[in-house]
Amino acid sequence: MTTRTPSSGWLSRLAQGSLVKQILIGLVLGVLLALVSKPAAIAVGLLGTLFVGALKAVAPVLVLMLVMASIANHQHGQKTSIRPILFLYLLGTFSAALTAVLFSFLFPSTLHLTTAADSITPPSGIVEVLRGLLMSMVSNPIDALLNANYIGILVWAVGLGFALRHGNDTTKT
Repeated sequence: MTTRTPSSGWLSRLAQGSLVKQILIGLVLGVLLALVSKPAAIAVGLLGTLFVGALKAVAPVLVLMLVMASIANHQHGQKTSIRPILFLYLLGTFSAALTAVLFSFLFPSTLHLTTAADSITPPSGIVEVLRGLLMSMVSNPIDALLNANYIGILVWAVGLGFALRHGNDTTKT
């Protein structure tokens, strides 16, 4: 079976480029389309909904496999370069929070809740919160994947990664 490559030079460069750049270009094109024709933008919005749905579908499995593989393939004494990754994660999280707060003040909105306040019971204390966290950690791995329970996914990925670290190389690949 042969695969066709885009014949256009710029389209070929776009298809072979960074995924982040492709997403940014898609966002810019979506905004421009919304400015030009709102009905067309709403119709094309289905592509964004499909992308987000596909991302939600594969993200739990990707997290499990990537964390498990990185722990299983780590060699003792090997440099990990985790500091810049953690720094960028913290910087990104802080920037997202700062941006959210800034825009919530620039564009205030009112939220009308439809659920009765008495039907939702918040945790009664720290013990209940910790119990929920511990129960998330020991959930079935298939259930964790199906329900996107990332705490459970991470616990299983770390456990399986450490177990596979001591296995044969053929088992890891």
